[in-house]
Amino acid sequence: MPKKRADGRYRKSVTLPDGSVKYVYAASVPALNEKVRALLKEADSGVLVGDNTLVGEWAAIWLKTYKMNLRANTIKNYLNAYNNHIAPEIAALPLKAIRPVHIQSVMNQVSGFSEDLQRKVLNTMNQIFETAIMNRLISTNPCKGIKITAHNIAKKVKALSPEQQEHLLDSVTDPRAKVFIALGLFCGLRREESLGLMWTDIQDGKLTVNRAVTFLKNQQDPNHELKSKAAHRTIPVPPPLEDILNAASKEGLYVIVPPMGGEMTLMSYRRMWAHVTKAVDFDIHSHMLRHTYATSLYRAGIDLKTAQYLLGHSSIKMTAEIYTHIQKDKLDDAALKLNEIFSGGSKKGQSSKKA
Repeated sequence: MPKKRADGRYRKSVTLPDGSVKYVYAASVPALNEKVRALLKEADSGVLVGDNTLVGEWAAIWLKTYKMNLRANTIKNYLNAYNNHIAPEIAALPLKAIRPVHIQSVMNQVSGFSEDLQRKVLNTMNQIFETAIMNRLISTNPCKGIKITAHNIAKKVKALSPEQQEHLLDSVTDPRAKVFIALGLFCGLRREESLGLMWTDIQDGKLTVNRAVTFLKNQQDPNHELKSKAAHRTIPVPPPLEDILNAASKEGLYVIVPPMGGEMTLMSYRRMWAHVTKAVDFDIHSHMLRHTYATSLYRAGIDLKTAQYLLGHSSIKMTAEIYTHIQKDKLDDAALKLNEIFSGGSKKGQSSKKA
């Protein structure tokens, strides 16, 4: 039976499966019984009862144990999400005290940021708590059911039209920039894959992606490993790209090098990309080149599995999402054209015929 203490609270001793004894306190018998049930449930689930590890303490262990083998740039992304957005809200709280309301509070703080940043923050928290479950520190993940805040903003153009592609290749005169553009448009290479491409990777009309160059501040990350195993792939080199590569000067091991030679830096890359943005009168960023390649695959009738390989996606779901968006854009364009016809375009056509 619960014992009532002099301070008015009730106390009950609970023997756990491992033989240890814990004392539970509450202001009423029903509340006491509820705490006992919760304690036994935790013990049955294998959680280390009584552990008071803080979120900040576990986050440091999680990063050191589970993430230190990743590329420095990837670790930097995790650190940015944690230090800037997660730690200020929950670092000082015990892992076992975190509830969905705390996670939602973090997400509310970043709701005004881009959807991409929100996903990074939520993914970081999700991994922290999933590994805590694996190590018996908590029994449930408080991130379950939490979602990002979608922004109702105008849809950005993701791919270049055939006319824009032609205009881009005709207008960019810097030879390094032209090669970079062509590698994205005709092979779908990511920025870091294009910068990591060597002349020895191009043979017999094919191009093999073997490395990726990312940056730590201005200098290259010494680790040139690819993003995933799927990123290592061999891609056919179309004739337009072959012509551009043949015309390019071979000044070193790498296909794209700074004007004065040496190692490509972030600053030298930005100077090269400035030649691109100044050459055209439409908005463009480097990832649009890769998305344009994916659109070309779709329009050419390339099946999903082959497209996954050529794009270097680790999951076919990623490729399917791109194909679905392209298909939706085509349907939206068709709807606009139909609306024009049905809401006046056809009448104009009829009146002109009558005249």
